[in-house]
Amino acid sequence: MNAGLARTLALRHGTPLYAYDLGEVTNRAAELFSALPEGSSVCYSFKANPLPAVARRLRECGARAEVTSAGELGAALSAGFTGEQILFGGPGKTEAELEAALTAGVRLFSSESLRDLACLSAACLRHSCEAAVLLRVNPEDAPDARLAMSGVESQFGFAEPLLLAPEARGLVRQPGLQLAGVHVYFGTQVAGVEALVTNTRRALECAQRVEEALGFQSRIVNAGGGFPWPYANDLAPAPLDGLREKLDEVWQASAFARRGAELWFESGRRLCAGSGWLIARVLDIKAFPGRTFVILDTGIHHLGGMAGLGRVPRGALTVVNLGRDVTAEPMMMVDLVGPLCTPLDALGRGVRIPQVQPGDLVGIPNVGAYGLTASLLGFLSHAPPVEVTHEGGREAEAWRMNHGHALLAAKSSP
Repeated sequence: MNAGLARTLALRHGTPLYAYDLGEVTNRAAELFSALPEGSSVCYSFKANPLPAVARRLRECGARAEVTSAGELGAALSAGFTGEQILFGGPGKTEAELEAALTAGVRLFSSESLRDLACLSAACLRHSCEAAVLLRVNPEDAPDARLAMSGVESQFGFAEPLLLAPEARGLVRQPGLQLAGVHVYFGTQVAGVEALVTNTRRALECAQRVEEALGFQSRIVNAGGGFPWPYANDLAPAPLDGLREKLDEVWQASAFARRGAELWFESGRRLCAGSGWLIARVLDIKAFPGRTFVILDTGIHHLGGMAGLGRVPRGALTVVNLGRDVTAEPMMMVDLVGPLCTPLDALGRGVRIPQVQPGDLVGIPNVGAYGLTASLLGFLSHAPPVEVTHEGGREAEAWRMNHGHALLAAKSSP
């Protein structure tokens, strides 16, 4: 993050704020597309960062959209995605969400249970339309990933044995639905190239077993993703060198490639994490004999509040002083905390940071994914930070998420 630009943005919009470099988004998209077999499709996972300005750039780079809620659907449409460019997934789709998706022209869904299929079928019949379905499968193979989403009992996808049972062939066929393929997502933050290749091979093998058992041919195999990237630190990202050649070998050896099916992947983190910085200001410093607390105007309500996802940084955290040059000064060992009324509001404990003093502007890198929208925004009712996109050293757009309560109904006075 350019310190001069950070100071300009902070002066203009206040702190804390998120700043996303659209040039970095473009570069990461080009890198990922070049690391996948020719002809592959990439779905941008809106859960990583639904800001329309970021998603719009990824659409311009050639990505499809993968959404799991009406809110993400709205963000995708705002970013210029059309219905035919959107895959709608998620384990708990509501009738209202299905209605909204079909009305928007979405015709491809990832379905995760027999009830999910039945609800989509009923919605299609109401709309007098047909939808294509990818059956999301939870394979019994365990992945090599930081956050596993298969290989264990899970709310995600059909358990593979259920789909391999003889009676499944009739159960998965529903009016208004066309079986289009198989969707497997092993997990996130996959360890590296070899693990990504192994997971893709296992996904293809799983898809082969499922389509043979159910008696259909997939035209799409969504092999998931989990492409790794650092979170809230400046550690070197895992390289993707050699991935394309190894994945292409796996793909070309499959029956899917020989009959002209499409290979799809998903990514959120790899595409946008590197673009984002959280810029904040030091409010106070409290020094005790055993510990020093640096209090920022941001905390877990703006960054990594979803501890259940393992994304609260605890040690592997990078802080940069963006307000002044302190490279010649010794580092500080501190607990980096926020302004919330809970001792849980810690971005890092016992972390080494550059020298700071109250009023200093600081930044945390690699938080363009799972930053603001994966945080405890409602706690203590602080306003969400402004989110700014920039490119070539110039601000592009500024956004702020809606937040607060709106009265929907009230009893009239007697």
